[in-house]
Parts: sequence; structure tokens; C-alpha cells
Amino acid sequence: MIARLFVTLSLIFSLLFQSPAALPPRRADDVKMKAVLISDIHSDADFTRERTNLMRQVFFEIGRTQGDSDTVVMSGDLTNSGDLREYINLQNCLNAYCRIGDRVPEMGNHDSWHHSDDPDYEKAEKYFKMFCSWNGIKTDKVYYSKEVCGIPFIMLGVEAGDFGEPYHSEEQMNWFEEEITAAVSRGKPVFVICHKPLEDMGGSAQRMESILMQASENAAAPVIYVSGHCHEIGENTYAAPNEKLIYLNLPSVLYTEDGGLGFTAEVTDTSVILTGINFLEDRALDGYTYIIEY
Repeated sequence: MIARLFVTLSLIFSLLFQSPAALPPRRADDVKMKAVLISDIHSDADFTRERTNLMRQVFFEIGRTQGDSDTVVMSGDLTNSGDLREYINLQNCLNAYCRIGDRVPEMGNHDSWHHSDDPDYEKAEKYFKMFCSWNGIKTDKVYYSKEVCGIPFIMLGVEAGDFGEPYHSEEQMNWFEEEITAAVSRGKPVFVICHKPLEDMGGSAQRMESILMQASENAAAPVIYVSGHCHEIGENTYAAPNEKLIYLNLPSVLYTEDGGLGFTAEVTDTSVILTGINFLEDRALDGYTYIIEY
């Protein structure tokens, strides 16, 4: 009863004290969809720690400088341990500082650990779905798809407590194959969001790679597989196995040495532009702009 009251009061506070919407900067007329891509937030249950202060700063700067974005896509490890208080802290920061109302979350390995000495995946799954519902996404599974301005985002998710190797069921892989096949047939770019890069996908890696390769070979526009987990930016950030398949591994938005790192994705009728950004400093990262034409 006390926990439920705490959750209710925290969410009411979040909604009441949202910052007024800022006038968004004007983006180029040919950009049909713009997304902020971030990963590995690792929201903490302690609202007063320095990590939360940094999270507030990052979301404030994203809201201030990227207000022309249509959505914020979060590639897993939203929380440090899948605890409800961590989701509340994250939701409060998004509502109070970010100002970009559309959010698309994905469940990473840390989100599959319930915060206790005896981790409870069922609670972790429940809390992730609750967070999705707070952001207008109704799903009965930890994987789902969503369109933003007509651009499909296919969100995969860990289906068991992940203490080393992630688990994606055969049911999820079959669903994914059907979703991406239908999505690429429309001739638009497709974003696939999965927290771990292929080399860390364990038993799902071979099936995942096969689905991605086949879909991209039949695609008229790029298929962009967005992951996180590694935290750092560097030589493994970007790869293009073929001209229509892109692997983008996001740095942690809080845990890199600089802090505040992520990407934006801008879709036009003829290209996808991926730009590495230091959101805290409002500057593009040298050497991390990729233009994929189609």
C-alpha cells in the first residue's frame, strides 16, 4: 500500500511539474523524421545522487537543443537494476527536462534484473511494461513495434533475467522476421533496436544476423540495427556489412568519460543521416557523421 502511494505521488509530481514546451528549433525542410538515439542510461533509485544530477543535465540539453526531434529512442539499460523506483526517477527526468514527448524504450539486460538479492524477472518485466504505458505504449510483451512519422521502429527485448547471455525466444525471433519483412517491403528505412550488438547476442546471434542480412538484401532503403551495451564510442560504433545494412552501436549517454553522448537520426526521402552528438556541449562528434543514401 505504501509503495503504491509512493508511485502514485511520484508520477503526479512528475506530471504537475513538467517544464512548459519550448519552441523547437527549425529543422531542414527535407527531414521527414528525426530521432534522438541514446543508450545505457542506468537510472538510479537514489534521486539525489550525482548520477541523477547528470541525467537531469543531459535530458535538459537534449530538450533544449534537439527539440525539433520527433522521438527519443532508448536502446536498453534504462535502469540499473529494473527497480520501479529507477523507472520513476527516469520518467520524472524525462517529463521535467526532456520536452520531447514521444519516447520509445527497449528492455536491456540490466532492466531484466529485479533489484533484490533474489532477482525476479516477472517483476522486472512488469515494471518495463509499466514504463512503456507511462509513455503511451501498450504492449503485452517486452518486444513490440512502433511507427514514428511513418518510419518503423522494431523493438526487441530480453525475455529472461540476463546474467550473461540474453534470451530471445523462438517466438520473438519469428515475430521479428515477420515484422522486418513487412517493414522493408514498404521501401522506407527500418530501425531495429536491440540492446546488445550481434557479437554479444549469444544463442540468438546467428538467427538475428540471418534475418537482418536477408531483409537488407530485399530492401530499397537502409535497415539500421541500433544497439548499446558497450558504453564506449570508437571503432566498433559503426559498420556496414552491405550497402543496405547498418550496425550502429551507441555509447552510454551517462557512463562515458565525457558524458552526454548519443546520436541523432534524420530521415529524408533519399538518405538517413546518423550524427554523433555530445548533448551536454551541443556539438557534433568529429568523425561520427554517417550519410546512407538510398
